[in-house]
Amino acid sequence: MEWKASKRFTSPFGPLNLSPQATSELEALSEVFMTDSVRTYERFLLDENRQVDGERWKFMYEKDDVRSYAEHAKFSLPAPGVEASHRSRSRSSSTSDLPIILVTGTIEGDLDDTIYGFVCPTLDMMRIKTSYIQDTMYRACVLASLIYPTAEDPFRSVSIKWIEKGQPLHVRAVIKNRDFVYMEATGVRYLRNGERVGYQLVHSVQFPETPTRNSAIRGNMSMSAIYRQRDNNVVDVFLKGFLNPAGGLTRSIITRSAAKALLSVSKNVHCAQMKKLAWSQYFFTRNGIGAYG
Repeated sequence: MEWKASKRFTSPFGPLNLSPQATSELEALSEVFMTDSVRTYERFLLDENRQVDGERWKFMYEKDDVRSYAEHAKFSLPAPGVEASHRSRSRSSSTSDLPIILVTGTIEGDLDDTIYGFVCPTLDMMRIKTSYIQDTMYRACVLASLIYPTAEDPFRSVSIKWIEKGQPLHVRAVIKNRDFVYMEATGVRYLRNGERVGYQLVHSVQFPETPTRNSAIRGNMSMSAIYRQRDNNVVDVFLKGFLNPAGGLTRSIITRSAAKALLSVSKNVHCAQMKKLAWSQYFFTRNGIGAYG
């Protein structure tokens, strides 16, 4: 292997020491974004009856019962709400020209399992998750954990992460890897009708301690996902955001790439099942318990 497992999960940066003020500001930022995202989902669910506006959204791809759409160019101007906030914080001048991607549909499973599938605030959890998820992750690490899950609130987390998306060795000389520094927040909210939903926010951030690297192109991404138990073993999915790998790629390439990548939300339930198995195996091994007690 080119990288040892320990190297794969090691930060390329110095320590990220966040002040109490910076921590509070990041936590507040995640709250603002998720409050806006929940309101957007409430409008879609309760006011628009889960109907996608065909004039605004162009269908892109479908996987099982989940579909992705790209916002038409005439709607791609900053508007009030989370999309405009997300775009305005990007350092890339081209980011404001990127369309928002919408992903909606249903996946099989239980809401709690779905949420558990994407809660990953620690290095150990990240190692377990990446051991069975097949993607293009080359290196990744947790730079800081602001809020940890607790027994009272097992899905609430806020963390700062870094990830490098990799290319095969023979391609890397032509196409550089992309890396992202981002805040990830997870938790549970309640809609205005009392229904319980799970959420995940991923939003690019930047610190003096996390400069761009010569070996990779720094990308930007901002997206929020809402999950709701619709029926027995059926979970509603609603995701909006953008993914900009940067590096001079055309709008059409970025749009197609993001619309495909964001369909991966269907993996969350599988993630939860595998994480449960991994933690069970870890518990039995650490305590010297055989498979049958």
